[in-house]
Amino acid sequence: SHFDSIGRGVIDLRDAVYFGSLAAIFLILAYGAIMGRKLAQGQEPARRLRVGVLLLVGILVVANLLGSYLSGRIDLTPGHAYTLAPATRNLVRSLNDIVTIKLFASDELPAEVALMKRDVDDLLGDLRSAGRGRIRIIERDPADDPEARREAGALGIQPVQFNVVGKSELQVKEGYLGLAVQYTDANEAIPFVRRTDDLEYRLAAAIRGLTRARKPQIGLVVAMEDWGREGRALAQVQEQLAKSYSVVPLSLGDTTQPGDSIQTLIILGQPDSISMGATRRLQAFFARGGSALVMTSGAPLSGARPQVSGKEPVWNQFLAPFGLKVRPDLVYDLASNQLVPLPGAAAYQPYPFWLRARPAGGTIITDGVGEVFLPWSSSLEFLPDTRAKLTPLLLSSRVAGIAEGEIDLTPTRQFPPVDLKQRLLAVSSQAGDSGAGPKGRVVVVGNMEFATDRYSGASGENVVFTLNAIDWLAQDEALIQIRSRDRTPPRLLFTSPTLQQGIKYANVILVPVLVMLFGVARLMGRRRRALIPWTPHAPPQSEAQ
Repeated sequence: SHFDSIGRGVIDLRDAVYFGSLAAIFLILAYGAIMGRKLAQGQEPARRLRVGVLLLVGILVVANLLGSYLSGRIDLTPGHAYTLAPATRNLVRSLNDIVTIKLFASDELPAEVALMKRDVDDLLGDLRSAGRGRIRIIERDPADDPEARREAGALGIQPVQFNVVGKSELQVKEGYLGLAVQYTDANEAIPFVRRTDDLEYRLAAAIRGLTRARKPQIGLVVAMEDWGREGRALAQVQEQLAKSYSVVPLSLGDTTQPGDSIQTLIILGQPDSISMGATRRLQAFFARGGSALVMTSGAPLSGARPQVSGKEPVWNQFLAPFGLKVRPDLVYDLASNQLVPLPGAAAYQPYPFWLRARPAGGTIITDGVGEVFLPWSSSLEFLPDTRAKLTPLLLSSRVAGIAEGEIDLTPTRQFPPVDLKQRLLAVSSQAGDSGAGPKGRVVVVGNMEFATDRYSGASGENVVFTLNAIDWLAQDEALIQIRSRDRTPPRLLFTSPTLQQGIKYANVILVPVLVMLFGVARLMGRRRRALIPWTPHAPPQSEAQ
């Protein structure tokens, strides 16, 4: 765990003491071994040397053990990913009452969970310090305390089985590593901490959701076939949204919706048509400053058909005042795509219709978001002479083409390298300051299903992007910078495979060879000096007189 902590870019005082004391112990033992050869055994100098070495080693062992109780670290990661975000500090400092965070953790956890437990302790300690008395941390061990075990069970925290590999045996042990956030009579539990890269966001969202007097409402408009079946649902997204918002299902046929209490909509799917009444209500919604996340397609899929037809989305009439439209096509990307299994064969091949979209950058919505998986996505187009502020969010690579008309979806079809260029896949738009027309915001993605459980389960970035977009639309951006923090180590990029292999073998072979050459040079120098005959040192002229 000490090495892993330093390897990720965090210089912790505990790790520095551990490695420093360990290195000092072996240096002192080496010094004692070398000096012991020069001293006569059984004499007073040899005894003093042994006593001194043992005393120093004992002191360093004690320092090594006590070093685990020290605190303090230097975060050298990009964006200080292991330091509390400013939004988290502001959140806990603005609390009106005490929030209690209970940590249920076993004393004996497997080695692979040790670093995770230390991350949890560090994060809770940072929250306590930033809260200035408003965050109370309580740690209990349910394994040895029946009362703590009953309380953990009441909060939904259950023991988890670990596989512990010992000497010639495999043991299965139970342990706890769960959290519960409590405020007044409400609580929210994290049954088991399986990862810590998103723990700050989960705790901040729980604290914010529990301490909020009233949650804003978000309307969910679904115009998608087979909704709720085969993973076509937003369970993962709605679970995260429920911490900060109230998600209300809406129907386009309801003449009372969207009401004044709803300022943000999530629109999924592509209906064949929309009634005049629903059109007027949506136009009035945008005219009063409403915002929407529109996930639609210019070539909607129905069932498992191997072929689709492009058509103009009905939502374009509402998107036109925001300066953009969804094209009736599908984008294929010859460079950034997903591998799919070949029918009837144990092999995989790239499927250009399944895009790995790249964030455009320069916007809070895509800050910290990696590649977003977009299966069967349409391109977007900017309209001329618009006053809206348009910002690209997701882009294809520079070798992407489009398929129009009757589109064959089979993976074995030909994807012609014609008219290849970078395509717009998701765009945000903020209405201008004109008196007429819409006054809100929209985020448009040319894909109906990327945020559903069917595809977001294999790509967590889809959920992060969706949540960021909704927070931006609701103008509630406090948690975006926390959610989008990326603790993934940046990749080393090489201009050529030759350079990559050269650096690899330089680390494996060249560094040890350099150390060996230095040692050989030192040894040859000592032997050369040993051959020089001894001559007495000539005294200065004044002393000779």
